[in-house]
Amino acid sequence: MGKLRVGFIGVGDITDLHYPGYKDNPKAELYAICDVDEERLQKRASEWKVEKTYTDYRELLTDPNIEAVEVITPHHLHAEMGIAALKAGKHVSMQKPMAVNIGECHELIKTAERSQKLFRVFENFRFYPPMVKAKELLDSGAIGEPLSIRIKCVQGTGGDGWEIPYRRWAWRFDPDQGGGGRVILDYGYHLFSIAMWYLGTVEKVFSWITHRPIQHGWILDSPAVAIWKYQNAEKYGSYEVITSDEMLVHSKYRRPEDEWVELSGTRGFIWINRCTSMLLNSPPLVMYCNGETTEFSDIDSDWGTSFVAGVHDFVEAIIEKRQSMLTGEEGKAVLQFCRAIQLSAKEGREVEPTEIV
Repeated sequence: MGKLRVGFIGVGDITDLHYPGYKDNPKAELYAICDVDEERLQKRASEWKVEKTYTDYRELLTDPNIEAVEVITPHHLHAEMGIAALKAGKHVSMQKPMAVNIGECHELIKTAERSQKLFRVFENFRFYPPMVKAKELLDSGAIGEPLSIRIKCVQGTGGDGWEIPYRRWAWRFDPDQGGGGRVILDYGYHLFSIAMWYLGTVEKVFSWITHRPIQHGWILDSPAVAIWKYQNAEKYGSYEVITSDEMLVHSKYRRPEDEWVELSGTRGFIWINRCTSMLLNSPPLVMYCNGETTEFSDIDSDWGTSFVAGVHDFVEAIIEKRQSMLTGEEGKAVLQFCRAIQLSAKEGREVEPTEIV
């Protein structure tokens, strides 16, 4: 077999992290790219040595040589483009979130089922090596029966001369394009996906969210706190995020935000000490069990690795005719989780994710 031919729909900043998964990949090649910004499109084509370029994604989808696409565009375009790609007979990897409402999720899921093509929602945190190792340890019973998860997030500054690039963030803070909720939806989706991956289905949530104006008239949903109970178990989780322009966060990828996770079990703890950036100068993964502490200092903790691993899994899943994370149903459940947290803060009550329909 020849290499799997893949097209990018959207070539914004985040594709700097997707492309390395195709560079020198023996199983797949980036065959075509599409973006409405002609200048950026040609710059990417030159950088990546891609000959086929389009400014209309519908034209890209008519190319019979393209077997799969990655949809890497603002959130409000995901459902429209994903549905069109599946109907065109392409396998689809969709940047999270899969859609901005549950109705669009249902349409994507139904279309994927009818097309019999692979559809997955790309969540790079689930491919981050320390997160993967923590999952293996948890599932193996290394810290006993899981009891809870605690997630802490910090958004800060990368240092002198750093500022939020307007083009990268403007659509995220536009409720019509970003779906509403830069911290809880756009960013929080990563962590809520991890919370469900580790401990299962969430039964109900309660939250508090501060909405405050920042530059350009944008509204930031931070600080925020959310707590939740898992289904059919006395297991709980929490999420806390703060934002401070005085907090220095060393970031290789010009994204000065970081997160750490604590998993509690009946015999010990697992700590994942960083992901997106390098705020804490400590081993990326630590486990305490039965009075002994184990540090996993040699594990790959480069955030970019999670994207490469995620791309490779998409390609291999297509070749092996299996599913890749997240399924459409999983992607929908994470969106329901995000929206339940937003609704709880708005109405001041416990909310079950299944209420979000």
